[in-house]
Amino acid sequence: MSIEAGYWIALILGVSFLLLSVVMGDVFDFLDFLDFDLGDGFAATPVLFTALAAFGGGGLLAINGFGASPGLSVLWGLGAGIVGGALTTGFFALLRRQEAGEGFTVGQLVGARGRCTLAIHPGKEGRVAVQYEGLTRSFSATSSEEIASGDDVTVIDVFGTSLKVSRTEETAAPHGH
Repeated sequence: MSIEAGYWIALILGVSFLLLSVVMGDVFDFLDFLDFDLGDGFAATPVLFTALAAFGGGGLLAINGFGASPGLSVLWGLGAGIVGGALTTGFFALLRRQEAGEGFTVGQLVGARGRCTLAIHPGKEGRVAVQYEGLTRSFSATSSEEIASGDDVTVIDVFGTSLKVSRTEETAAPHGH
């Protein structure tokens, strides 16, 4: 087998495995020993497949494009593999940073302020919008007092996904005083 055939095999295998891992997801879970712990659940298999494809592509480019000797083409292939792997690592790191955070749980809302969006009557549910950690969400809410739409509220308790609220002090004061 010639070195050029080896480059073609590396290129085809690398691209094929990379496409399979992207399209089918966890098809390469048996390679979990390659998922080195680099933090944040980083998976090394796409980097390995990209490096393999880049090695084959770099070697082919060196031989066919630049007329390099077989020895020099191996160096070109290794260089291309390292650069391709590094670029893939950077790309996945950027994607990881773009993922949404955990947000918050409803239980963390006790004490948070919000605004009534659908009037709440004692014994009946209404709706409130609560902003917490940069996220605004709407919740069903109950109260022991009458709360008009638009009034500011404070979350005093949580029942499942429903909130118990009270009117905040600023809006509880009579208007005109």
